[in-house]
Amino acid sequence: MDSYRIVDVDCQCGQHLFEYAKGGRGRLIKCFLDQIRRDEIGVVNAPVGAHPVCPSCGSEVGYVRMIYGRPALKLNQGTVQKVVT
Repeated sequence: MDSYRIVDVDCQCGQHLFEYAKGGRGRLIKCFLDQIRRDEIGVVNAPVGAHPVCPSCGSEVGYVRMIYGRPALKLNQGTVQKVVT
């Protein structure tokens, strides 16, 4: 995981959701579940098709689907904020 950077993923209401080991540059569009660290909403164990929500405000964070043969959280843009640590 040397070429990854850790980013905090927060809800628009300010609730911390999880830390993610992001590779590459640009916007955060999807989060592969095996690269999520410090999961505070239980998305790592969510089944494909689940729609995780923010525990604070109840906003839908995204949905879990298979991308490139790996389970990933496809984020709803505008619901989450990325903070580089």
